[in-house]
Amino acid sequence: MRMYSGQELVRELSQAFGPSGCEDGVRAFIRTQIGASCDGMTEDRAGNLIVRIAGRGVDYDPAEERRLMVSTHMDEVGFMVREITDEGYLKFSLIGQTDPRVLCGRHVVVGEENRTVKGVIATKAIHMQTAEKRTKATPVNKMYIDIGAKSAGDAEKLVQVGDYATFDSDLVPFGKDGRYIKGKALGGRLACAALIEVIRYLHASSCELAYDVYFAFTCNREIGISGASVAAFTVNPTLAILTGATAVNDLPGVSPEARVAALGEGCVLSLADRQTLYDAGLTRFAARCAEEGGIRYQIKQGDSDTSDGAPLQRSMAGVRTVSLSVPVRYTHSAACVASYEDYQALLNLCKAVICGLKP
Repeated sequence: MRMYSGQELVRELSQAFGPSGCEDGVRAFIRTQIGASCDGMTEDRAGNLIVRIAGRGVDYDPAEERRLMVSTHMDEVGFMVREITDEGYLKFSLIGQTDPRVLCGRHVVVGEENRTVKGVIATKAIHMQTAEKRTKATPVNKMYIDIGAKSAGDAEKLVQVGDYATFDSDLVPFGKDGRYIKGKALGGRLACAALIEVIRYLHASSCELAYDVYFAFTCNREIGISGASVAAFTVNPTLAILTGATAVNDLPGVSPEARVAALGEGCVLSLADRQTLYDAGLTRFAARCAEEGGIRYQIKQGDSDTSDGAPLQRSMAGVRTVSLSVPVRYTHSAACVASYEDYQALLNLCKAVICGLKP
């Protein structure tokens, strides 16, 4: 397997097939990209991939069993085939939260990791709808996936009820000097790419680590069943770094105080979300690491969403948790937009925080 890095690694992860409940291909790809660059790799019963980098240096005491968990999720939003019509169309339901208004006309891949077919989400053409229906968003139960089949029997040769589907969307650089990237599944996969590169760096470097570091690539985040809480019971961490994406609305007509964060302004440090108050001391430490290392960062405004922070923070006897993320526009769509510079900021800040933590 070829070893990827940088934007190529982000591209491969973005385009991987991995809706919630079907993360096998993503997990296998991450395994190959880490290879021997770790001190251990296991998979728990929930399907989380946990990678260990052993502590070392003058501040490391194995008898203390100090453990740092660094977490992100592997899964993406998607669809599940619920019915195959007599005409060979696929009726489906959503996996995770996706705005139905962005679905019609989108290309998808249907099946499972080792058996897929191309399709397109569609509904009745607008000129064939009543005037009343033209003014309303088409509900998901009125949409279907067209895979080019002529009958139910024809379709059943290619797909089965219960099969998954994801957006079929290339990762495309755009903007001045390709500073932005567009693709699917960037919410979790940007952080997956960053953690793979952090693992490689820690394995090859001589930086001292006061903690055994456990990287958890988790499942089922998009459907609200947090693999992070299961991973926390497996690892039993002392501290945790939660990584991922912050959904932003730095858009025309949105007032500055409602924008949460902005693309191109660096890694996002979250103070809180709807269910979590992140550890103030760890957040200040992360900000100091960024300032000392010349790494761009921004403080998230407001508490507009939820994350794996709550189940992670409240697991076991409680885990002090800090959140580092990448700002992403249009999350849960086929065309998420992020800044590659922000990805680099997340990557560099993760390195700085992990290497800088002391007991």
